[in-house]
Amino acid sequence: MNLESLDLELARNRRRAGLTQREVAERMGTTQSAIARAESGAARPSLAFVERFTRATGVPMAIEFGKPKPRTLSVAARRKRVRGALGDFVFDPWLRNPSRLEQRALEARGLTREYFQRKTPAS
Repeated sequence: MNLESLDLELARNRRRAGLTQREVAERMGTTQSAIARAESGAARPSLAFVERFTRATGVPMAIEFGKPKPRTLSVAARRKRVRGALGDFVFDPWLRNPSRLEQRALEARGLTREYFQRKTPAS
């Protein structure tokens, strides 16, 4: 694994450990939002953060430095990669009680409550 795929690897390893972002954050002494930022690629975690993360999840990681950057992935390849990390998870923004402005924006894009009820895998 290299730095470009670190975010996906963090998310994958947390799920392998069967932990939520909040549980990992509590074990690390940080916040759930810090874990979310690291897993989404919005923040580049320090080596100390990665070390604490691996201890919290119990899943070891190896980072390779000096490897050439991989070529840019196509949209289909990116989707496949994200699906590999997230599995069948479908984020439903309606579950977090969006504001009226967010509701209008979701509905304008066709992302209604009914749309997510159809997308959610059967329990």
